[in-house]
Amino acid sequence: MEKDDVQLIHNILSGDDEAFGTLVQKYQKSVHALAWRKIGDFHYAEEITQDTFLQAYKKLSTLKDHNQFAGWLYVIANRLCIDWIRNRKPESQALGDSSMKTIDKLTYERYVLEQRETEATEYRQEIVKRLLKKLPESERTVVTLYYLGEMTAKEIGKFLGVSVNTITSRLKRARERLKASEELLINDTLSGLQLPNSIFENIMQQVADTNPVPSPSGKPFLPWVAFSTATVLIILLFGVSNQYLTRFQKPYSFEAQSEPTIEIIEALTILESDTKPDVRSQAGRAALDKSSSTGSRVSEEVSPPNASENFPIITASNGSPIVTRFTLSNGIRVVNLHVENSKDVGIFSYLPLGLVNDGNAKTQWSSLIMHLSARTTGPLDYKTSSGEIMTDNIRLEFRGSTDTWTQGLELHAKWLSGLPFSADSLAEALPNVLAEFDYIEKNLTTHKLAHAAWNQVFRHGETDISMRGDVQSAKLGELQEYRDLHLVQADRVLLCVVGGVDSETLKDAMEKHLGSINLTAKTFPNPTASPNMAKDQNATWDVNVTHYMETYEIPRPENEDYPALYVASVLLRLAFIQDTQLKELTGYVVCGVDLITPEQVYFYISASLKPNTDIERVKQRIWQLMNPLKQSENNAQAPILAQYLSTERSAPPDITTLMQQKPKNITETHMLLQLGVTWGMLEYQYGETMPLLAEASGDVSAVDVASVVNRYLTKKNRRTLVLTPRAP
Repeated sequence: MEKDDVQLIHNILSGDDEAFGTLVQKYQKSVHALAWRKIGDFHYAEEITQDTFLQAYKKLSTLKDHNQFAGWLYVIANRLCIDWIRNRKPESQALGDSSMKTIDKLTYERYVLEQRETEATEYRQEIVKRLLKKLPESERTVVTLYYLGEMTAKEIGKFLGVSVNTITSRLKRARERLKASEELLINDTLSGLQLPNSIFENIMQQVADTNPVPSPSGKPFLPWVAFSTATVLIILLFGVSNQYLTRFQKPYSFEAQSEPTIEIIEALTILESDTKPDVRSQAGRAALDKSSSTGSRVSEEVSPPNASENFPIITASNGSPIVTRFTLSNGIRVVNLHVENSKDVGIFSYLPLGLVNDGNAKTQWSSLIMHLSARTTGPLDYKTSSGEIMTDNIRLEFRGSTDTWTQGLELHAKWLSGLPFSADSLAEALPNVLAEFDYIEKNLTTHKLAHAAWNQVFRHGETDISMRGDVQSAKLGELQEYRDLHLVQADRVLLCVVGGVDSETLKDAMEKHLGSINLTAKTFPNPTASPNMAKDQNATWDVNVTHYMETYEIPRPENEDYPALYVASVLLRLAFIQDTQLKELTGYVVCGVDLITPEQVYFYISASLKPNTDIERVKQRIWQLMNPLKQSENNAQAPILAQYLSTERSAPPDITTLMQQKPKNITETHMLLQLGVTWGMLEYQYGETMPLLAEASGDVSAVDVASVVNRYLTKKNRRTLVLTPRAP
């Protein structure tokens, strides 16, 4: 009976080298197939395979979770491939200057035959490599591991850290892209390639002469598993990954004058992170252009939960919410996260008006529209109703239970139906909107305001931005007309429902309450700035904080470069978080790939400055932290981050696991509702492209990150904006 990895590793650490030989035989073809896929040279891949197992043997005692051995081996092999690519030397000539006259006739004839056979094999391999290049990165890797590594779909899933269903889908799509003859050639060529026995013998010989590194007696600073755990927690903590709740914002109240935040930072003391106010720096999610189904009453797609075996900190499993998507007859998209036996229900509307598509001299009108829309149903109950303005969307939300959720649908129907605004509502909303400015200034959390100002500068050509002024001067009739034109647009409305309501029950109720709402044609306030305006701009605003922004045009999420740019933004934000120089100069520095206008997507860097800070020092330091990403050897964390980003887009997390990680001062209800908010934002931004993006994200390498940074994040492509307080 075959022993599992955990038992084998236990035996190895107890001194049984033969057990390691079993692991080598089990995984050597997989590692070699991966290496060949990465570097493209069959024989050098053999050397990388040997080095991978030797490193694994030496460091085996540092692997904390023995169930993660396959994924850990993948990371080691991937790193060695990156090193090989960086250090590779020009290939030597096959025959050099050898004189054929010195070879006797028999030897020469044998040499010619062997050479022709070698050339034929190499020619077939070259054809196979060209055929594989026709496939997307994720499918190429799976096909190579399947045919060359002789792995099953389950084994590939465990090796790469994705679900069996995902691997099966990738294989199916790859076969559909290839002709039958092409697949046969790939199968025959790759399955016919055999690793020489000398690889196994060399590994075991060197193992016999090597002792594994003993387990450290003290607490390691950042071993691999701890590193991956800390990295993911950092990402979540600072909002880079948007998901799963190591930062919490209490439900926003329309009556409140600030947005209190609970920050969970004690688990990351190695980073010396400062406690800062919540800036919701993930601001901005994009709806992709796509047509909705209007012919039938509803169209439905059910996504089964995914699993990730190698990265189990937050994983999707059979305990995940059941995700169901359908479209109402009027084009409103719905995603339901059904959590069996839950009594809580959250309903969230995502609407396309936002801070970076406001009209000329209408700064923060979208924020005012959010307040007024929520008040159209009467006095607000802050315990059940809330909302938030983001870069390119507004979210209105209802928080209730399985007893009150239909009341929530009625509220959303009224919010979206365009009820008239009232003078009383405007009088109530204005003080709350203006009070937010004071709170933001005090805490240097001006990032959303900076996005709104960036819109006025680069889309409308303004150089003096009136944040408070534009809100105070807004007329009731103008605001209502603005709402009617831009808030509820066809193909750009999403409702996310999380909790104890199943999809069959939800469909009929949704159609009844929301199906009759008339959606307007797609429209946004048009830009008015000259497209040839200078890339470096200075502007004043009526905010008592200096703020600096950089933006770079990047492709939309469906482009193959987007996943690597996303990982680059994560790596860069981690660098910002840990940099002591920036902490001295700024209140907060964030970056992301979700600054999305109707015309373009931007990679942004945003920094609020402390008083009397030299702006040039901030610019210089940001560039110094970005430059290392241009070299792949500095991006060692990229594959680990990519796996987690892939997991978070594949399926919601296991609810039991999520609740086990709940901080003591946070309720289970809030955990569940926050899950709905963040999953809804992903659905709103990526829509039907999310499964493809999840797959592509998992294959991002350090080389990929360096490539996109060198091509997109250049000084030639950079736009800068310095916002300074207006003179009294």
